Amino acid sequence: MYYVKKISKMIFSIYLIGTISFLLLEMIPGDPALAILGVDSAPEDIAILRESLGLNKGLLTRYLEWGRGVLSGDFGNSFKYGEPVSKLIFERLPLTLEIAILTVIIVLVVSIPLSFFIHKIKNNKIKKIIDFLIGLCISIPSFWLGILSMFLFSVILRWFSVGYDNTLVSLILPCIVISIPNIGVFTSYIKNNLEIELREEYIKYLFVNGVKKTWLNFYILKNSIIPVIPLIGIMLIDLITGVVIIEQIFSIPGIGRLMITAVINRDLPLVQGLIFYTSLVLVIINFIIDILYSIVDPRIRSERE
Repeated sequence: MYYVKKISKMIFSIYLIGTISFLLLEMIPGDPALAILGVDSAPEDIAILRESLGLNKGLLTRYLEWGRGVLSGDFGNSFKYGEPVSKLIFERLPLTLEIAILTVIIVLVVSIPLSFFIHKIKNNKIKKIIDFLIGLCISIPSFWLGILSMFLFSVILRWFSVGYDNTLVSLILPCIVISIPNIGVFTSYIKNNLEIELREEYIKYLFVNGVKKTWLNFYILKNSIIPVIPLIGIMLIDLITGVVIIEQIFSIPGIGRLMITAVINRDLPLVQGLIFYTSLVLVIINFIIDILYSIVDPRIRSERE
């Protein structure tokens, strides 16, 4: 029953997001036909283009056509590119997902052992310095870090290419830039969880009963990481929707850059398609994280049933 409820909520969320985005885009002032042809174009040409794009139809008619397109996966053709919206999105979405997944891997590989190492430090002065550095990592703006990293590692040191060159290596620097604030967040969160778990009664009970220190550390670390699972979902969602600036800086042809182009050119079918497919991916990620969390910690499922 728990999974049925989650699937129902997922479907309703996708429908609601799609409908709201369609209505909001329809309310934006301006004429897409005029934006495409320019202000100096003849009224006859604008009228012909409006008819060919279906802009002269009523709102309800366009909404019903949009709904039928959603069910069939057809969002029409892009006003700017003249190609199917789905084709444009599927060409760029994998690259954005690749950046998000690589970033998550970097964050987890660095933050988990780092938080455990910091937890073992006894010197309060060193801990304060580390806490300051973690706070600094969290507060650094990604765009500033991206520009500085490109200038230092790509222009001066020439360790990486300037921008994206269709190779996995060229994604390493952007992923590291995105990872740094998230490493700070995850390290701080896991470190606090470790301190809380260490004071739990079951740890004292295991210690008194002679459980080896290695196993104690394993239990503490495992139970400290479990609450991080929802945070991974939040980070993935934030990465997919928030890589616009990084994609611009490093010239990565992902979803973010495509969205900027679509908005500037008032490419309504492309914007609607981007919002829908991005929302679909985010809702699916959220669903997977919820299911995974309920499997790892069955108490979550029993509380919500």
